[in-house]
Amino acid sequence: MARLSDEQRDRLRSAVQAHEYLRRIVRELEKLQRLVFHLHVAAPDKLRPSAEEILIADIVMRHRGNFDGVYFALRAAEDAGRTWDQAIVEYAATVHAYYTTPLGLLIRRDLFGEEAHFISPLASQFVIAVDPAARPNPPA
Repeated sequence: MARLSDEQRDRLRSAVQAHEYLRRIVRELEKLQRLVFHLHVAAPDKLRPSAEEILIADIVMRHRGNFDGVYFALRAAEDAGRTWDQAIVEYAATVHAYYTTPLGLLIRRDLFGEEAHFISPLASQFVIAVDPAARPNPPA
């Protein structure tokens, strides 16, 4: 898997910030991260970037970089009988559950490189254990 170019990352981050349904998913992801990682204690500065990266990773991996795919997934959930709000909460829960697993962490690391934002210190330790070059200051 290739790292996102700066242009791709900026385009997707702009889309995430510009579209209300994507912003709502990011807010739900922030809530989940606060709950799961007890964020009232640590790393509040990483909260929004991490949530955006989770959503961007899903857009890249599941929807091939087309953020409209998220909209169509939400509409499909509505067609299955969920409300728009339920669809957003369920979508956020699904991507949070996936992109905070070890595989999801590695995908995010591959996509965002050193700029990846991880909330849990254990996540950073895991990434370093798998890829020693991921250390902040790798040995020479």
